[in-house]
Amino acid sequence: MTRKKVCFFLLFLFSGISLSEAGIVTVRILTSRVINTFIFSPLTGSYKVVADGRIVSDSADGSGIFQMSIAGDSILLKTFERTIGKFASIKIYGKDPGSAFKIKAVIPESKVRTYDDDLEVSLSADKKQFLLVNKVDLEKYIAGVVESESGTKTSLEYYKLQAILCRTYLLANLNRHIVDGYQVCDDVHCQAYLSKSKEEDIRVAVTDTKGLVVVDNDLNLITAAFHSNCGGQTVNSQDVWSISTSYLKSVKDTFCLKQPHAKWQRSIPQEDWKAYLQLKHKYPVDDTVKMNTASSFSQNNGRAIYFVDKDLKIPLKVIRADFQLKSTYFSVEQQGDNIIFNGRGYGHGVGLCQEGAMRMAKLKYSYKSILSFYYKDVHLVDLSALSYFRQE
Repeated sequence: MTRKKVCFFLLFLFSGISLSEAGIVTVRILTSRVINTFIFSPLTGSYKVVADGRIVSDSADGSGIFQMSIAGDSILLKTFERTIGKFASIKIYGKDPGSAFKIKAVIPESKVRTYDDDLEVSLSADKKQFLLVNKVDLEKYIAGVVESESGTKTSLEYYKLQAILCRTYLLANLNRHIVDGYQVCDDVHCQAYLSKSKEEDIRVAVTDTKGLVVVDNDLNLITAAFHSNCGGQTVNSQDVWSISTSYLKSVKDTFCLKQPHAKWQRSIPQEDWKAYLQLKHKYPVDDTVKMNTASSFSQNNGRAIYFVDKDLKIPLKVIRADFQLKSTYFSVEQQGDNIIFNGRGYGHGVGLCQEGAMRMAKLKYSYKSILSFYYKDVHLVDLSALSYFRQE
């Protein structure tokens, strides 16, 4: 794969997004919460507050606190000292490169969250909840996602890999919510983004890998799937999403086997299991042989796709969803009047096994080696190649 070929592809891929636009991400925050009242306050730097196009504060600093509430079809903006007014939209801009702010929901109450850069506030179409959009530098957003998805107790090398995957996933899904007035949301529908990053190693990892993304042999951004723990074997993409890819292939993984989410167990009454199989899947529970088979299902020799027999067309992913199990990688056994699910792993099992990758990083594998272990026939590309191509 030549550099010019990559440049040409990326120029085509991002032809509708200028480099300056691609450097800023609009993220809906607190997506899953219906908030009536919240408090905004600067954390670092100072802010300008613009309400319906009019500047109402031009020097909000760490001592400036604003309360916003839903009042009919408007946003009521207050400080501790006075009521500023009612507005349709409010935009709060950081005046300094390192500006960051805090948000605390008051009704209903929640913990404080912190974010970088700017905040845009409006109401949903039905005027019943806030639409809070963090307009944030792309790399700062990636740092926040890495911390939200990975936590703060792993290694720099792992953070580098996670940053590259999160950046790749973002750019492949950049306009997922564009019809809603923002690009991505902050929950697992897009990527978890719970706050700005507070971990120095994460910020270093993001800086060290700035602009790096992953492409496949056809020079497409990959589906950068990851999950918590594969239980010893990852899954082919087509076995979970019915979409075959050249790079999301099942691999044996011994690195995650002794990690926190490697094993789990769940017990349910046998009568519930029988009723479920009969009502949901028309399984012949009155056939003693068939029922014994359904009560002694095993995946000890590797992952399966279907329960008991593929001819019955009972996908394990359906059973997982119906019983809210941690993974599809489970065996079934009967103990007295109960059915025991003995499970392995946590998550869909496709792509990067996070706990396995964290273990590899601790064993001094490079992020490039870890990437090639979990994703087959992929390549790292620097987005700065766009500028190189345009200069020639």
